[in-house]
Amino acid sequence: MKLTITLFLVVAVCHLILADHVDGRCTFKCSLIEDIVEKMLKSRGSDNCIHPKPKEIPAFSASLTDTKVLGATEIVKFNKVWTNNGNDYDPNTGIFQAPFKGVYQFSFTVMSTRGKKLLVYLWQNKTRLVSVYPGTGYNEGTANMVLNLEKGDRVYVKCGKNGYGYIHTGKGYWYSMFSGYLIHAIK
Repeated sequence: MKLTITLFLVVAVCHLILADHVDGRCTFKCSLIEDIVEKMLKSRGSDNCIHPKPKEIPAFSASLTDTKVLGATEIVKFNKVWTNNGNDYDPNTGIFQAPFKGVYQFSFTVMSTRGKKLLVYLWQNKTRLVSVYPGTGYNEGTANMVLNLEKGDRVYVKCGKNGYGYIHTGKGYWYSMFSGYLIHAIK
């Protein structure tokens, strides 16, 4: 919107200043205006933002392939990777590491095993954030969070406590999953 208004004002002012009157008609000297428009379109906007190239935009989505009994504070390793732009999610550790400072969105869904309890948390570095307690037996829980991350921050899903780590999935059904992506990078 700001670009459109600015562009309109520049064109209007330039028209008044640069118009030549030939045979009672106004002619327009376009090369200067074209240069100004080109510079404006190349402008990156606010100095507070960076714009990664599309292939650099961090985004991942991974699922759990096998039902698992988690240790008391074990990180869930969602090992079936569907998308991993930038390879910032490590399926061997279950950890996403932010390549840019910015605003990110994360979500995870987990399913409890038949007759067993499940409690997991989303963590940012060493800070426990939200929990999901789907209860006992084939129940699902989902959490969604938007986080401000610094470059190098780590985000992961971890079991809540002993006796509450029975996570279910099914081959080809992918009941338990974890995903995240960059919304907006900041310098």
